[in-house]
Amino acid sequence: MVSSENNIVVGLQWGQEGKNRLLDFFANRSEVIVRFHGSASGGHEITAGGEHFTLDYLPCGIHHAGKLCVITHGVTLDLEKISEEIAGLTAAGVFRSRLLISPRCPLILDYHKRLDVLAGRLLGHDLNRTMEQRGYGHAVTDNVRRLGIRAGDLLAPERLRERLELNLKIKNEYFEKIYNEKPMDPAKLFTKIMKEGQRLLPYIGPVDEAVSRAVERNIGTLFAGCSGSLNDLSCGVYPYVLPGTTIAPAAFLSAGLRHSASLRIIGAAKAYCTKSGPGPFITEDKSAVAAFIRTRGSEYDKIGETPRRIGWLDLPALKYAAQINGADLLAVTKLDVLTGIDELKICTGYMVGGELRTSGDLTAEESAAAEPVYAAFEGWRDELPGCTDFNLLPPQAQAYIRFIEDFMGLRVIWTGLGTQWGNALYRIN
Repeated sequence: MVSSENNIVVGLQWGQEGKNRLLDFFANRSEVIVRFHGSASGGHEITAGGEHFTLDYLPCGIHHAGKLCVITHGVTLDLEKISEEIAGLTAAGVFRSRLLISPRCPLILDYHKRLDVLAGRLLGHDLNRTMEQRGYGHAVTDNVRRLGIRAGDLLAPERLRERLELNLKIKNEYFEKIYNEKPMDPAKLFTKIMKEGQRLLPYIGPVDEAVSRAVERNIGTLFAGCSGSLNDLSCGVYPYVLPGTTIAPAAFLSAGLRHSASLRIIGAAKAYCTKSGPGPFITEDKSAVAAFIRTRGSEYDKIGETPRRIGWLDLPALKYAAQINGADLLAVTKLDVLTGIDELKICTGYMVGGELRTSGDLTAEESAAAEPVYAAFEGWRDELPGCTDFNLLPPQAQAYIRFIEDFMGLRVIWTGLGTQWGNALYRIN
């Protein structure tokens, strides 16, 4: 069923909010699906034609016939990775949507990834894990310095060759004189780029007009966020952030929308918190309860199966994230994971230097010194996936959701109750 809703779905935590099925739900109700920010952190999983695919770039809905899937210039593209995704889906016969890629998308190339790895070794600490050594930060830096190579350059090989030679003239100085490594051959890399770029060429074209027209006509447009708001370069807990914006206003900027465009902003959050990599995590829990949540919720990163850090739901941080996004509504995912825990906790504030703080807008230093203030809730034992109405949830689960709504001043319209696609509640009214 296609609706006339225009929605932006964004994560309100540190990413991994369980947005996949939420995005699938709204993608099925939309004609146009837009990836509007980020890089290789989408991690959207689809099953089509009997095969399982993990997609970092191609939008959810790409396997549904008749959809228009758009990647705006807010997305920094790993050329090798998106080329592989297109080839994989095409070979499997499940590339059914129309695809449009902005020519302004910055490209991550081999030298960006190499610089990321070498910089991580030189720095000697794990802050670089925030970028997962994928070249994202170095590609963004090149774009800001006006050295970047963009998707549109694939349409002009000689221009691309010139820009590549200029880039490697600079990068090879780093490789040889700072890192004591071999230089990269511009001719070989040019050949590789053009080969990978061939798969993108049919899909590169202006995106702003198509997206703006879809929003104005109310034909059902979904802006699919990735990562999480607390990883935002400007608004997150710096320096434990990503090198770009991860919040809803990026949809307006990267798709050329009018500020008055009619869109609902839906903020997604787990019923608890998880975090990957370093940085302060105020509500982190290392008890047996955290181990139970990690196992029951399959909280492991897709790269290396690294266990995620587990914590209780942090409402001040959630409220801050909702504020910077301008969220209109909430979605709470993985409520079912908490089933079987006798006592649940929700953080309602922090003690910082003997002072009670209720704002989630903290620096890294303040966050590291903060002690959480908790409200305690009785847990529930009944499994949730079979619930088809909010009022059929265990009273304790209803109370948990209502407490979130009251604290946030926002309605929870979607609640994830299990691992299957239909295990969710959508509260229209």
